[in-house]
This record gives sequence, C-alpha cells and structure tokens, in this order.
Amino acid sequence: MKKGDKIAAICILILIISSSIGVFAYKLYVKGSHKIAVIKQEGKIINTIDLDKVKGKRQFKIKYKTSHFNLVEVEKGKIRIADADCPDKICIKTGWISNPGENITCLPHKLTINIQGKNSEYDELSN
Repeated sequence: MKKGDKIAAICILILIISSSIGVFAYKLYVKGSHKIAVIKQEGKIINTIDLDKVKGKRQFKIKYKTSHFNLVEVEKGKIRIADADCPDKICIKTGWISNPGENITCLPHKLTINIQGKNSEYDELSN
C-alpha cells in the first residue's frame, strides 16, 4: 500500500465514523421529540393529535364530499388509515407511521397525515 492510499483510506474512515455519529445523534434527538399528527384535507388543518398522550386505540371517520371516507386509527405513538373507499388504497398500504417527518397521503380524498416532531427543550423560546 502506497502512502497516498493510506491517507485516502484514513480520510474515508474518518468520514464514515463522523457521519455515523451524526446519524446516531439525530436519531436520539428525534426519539426525544414530542410527536404530533397533523391531519389536513384540501390544505386545511382539520385535526391535530398528540400521539404521546393517546391512551388505548381509537378510530374516527373523515368524510370527503358526501359519500367518501377515510377511517383513521390512532394508538399511542402511531397513526394509520385503516380503511378508505378510494380506488387505489395506497393510503391504507402505507401502514402505521410513528416518526416525525413521515406522512400518509390519500390523493383522491385530498387528505394528508403528517407527523411533526416537537421538542420543547429546543423548539420553544423562553423569556
């Protein structure tokens, strides 16, 4: 192994280690996050649910126009669309979401569910 090869290998190893540390730190930050599911239909917020405060399992129906619907199911820390009468059912196939940044979209019913992370230690300003 030449001297230049050793230097390149050391640089690559340092990059891998530093990126691994960054990913680990981000995952720790997200786990400490307060998870809030924001449900929007046609761009308007229709419901927000604090997923950390949910006790037990609950379901509710979101109607679209007159006869269409999405059945949303919520459990502690996670949310999903359990049933819908849209033709492709991609929203149902998405399954449970539980991490900030994840979302479920039902295009025919113009419905989105997005989990927003909130960590009061970092996100709020104090006087």
